[in-house]
Amino acid sequence: MLALECLDKAVCEASAVGQAQAGRMAPPCVGYGTYLFARMCSHGIAAMRAVPHSRWVKTDHQEWGFNVLACHARALLEGNLYFFYFMQRTDESLDEGRARITLLQLNDCCSRLKMFAGSELQRSWFEQQRDELQVRLRSIPFFLKLSPAVQAQCLAGKKAWFLDRAQLVELVGMDKAGFDILWDLWSQHSHIHPVSFLRMEPNGRGTGLECDPDRMYLAVAMLICAGILEAATDRIVEVFPDVAGERKGLDSKFSPGPKRNRRR
Repeated sequence: MLALECLDKAVCEASAVGQAQAGRMAPPCVGYGTYLFARMCSHGIAAMRAVPHSRWVKTDHQEWGFNVLACHARALLEGNLYFFYFMQRTDESLDEGRARITLLQLNDCCSRLKMFAGSELQRSWFEQQRDELQVRLRSIPFFLKLSPAVQAQCLAGKKAWFLDRAQLVELVGMDKAGFDILWDLWSQHSHIHPVSFLRMEPNGRGTGLECDPDRMYLAVAMLICAGILEAATDRIVEVFPDVAGERKGLDSKFSPGPKRNRRR
């Protein structure tokens, strides 16, 4: 219950701060960072609506399987890397920011091209956009300083970020070994992979009924997710200091949400 309250507080403050800073002019990379923050808030809200004994929902049944939280915890763990990637301070020229955004757009374009390959009209449009973005990326000095292998991956739309995961983990200040353990555990439970079902027990672990292992997994994940959201909210407040007053713990105001938190 302590972990649940910590996550509740973090989600409330993140949601309130996120809504307060919305719709502002910001440097391009920061602007995309706020989009990532919005997605993180969304997963935080979804987590609060999924975990047992949450005040965000009324139900006559509690689901204790760790899978109710694992997918959202994993999304926050990953989204946090990309959020700080865009929000980090850098002494590099504006070329790096242009390169980051162009690469992100190229990756998005290539992903959509695969999805809509069966539509001639859609395919033609996305192919044209892909070609334009590749030309733009090749024109940026920052990109041309990268190794040929990395350039090739980027131009093929296989990367959305110039840094690899190990570099992103270092950027946010996490231990890589610890990150990998969380990533693997939460991924296993987000999907139906062996760790999520090989130790299921009758009327216990992995069945959705309350049990020590799932209760522990839920509590630890909620505390970690709360820490992730708190750090991300800190960064938003650093960039937009005037929204700091929106952080009022469980009484933070935002909408939609629980009645207690709605603006009047």
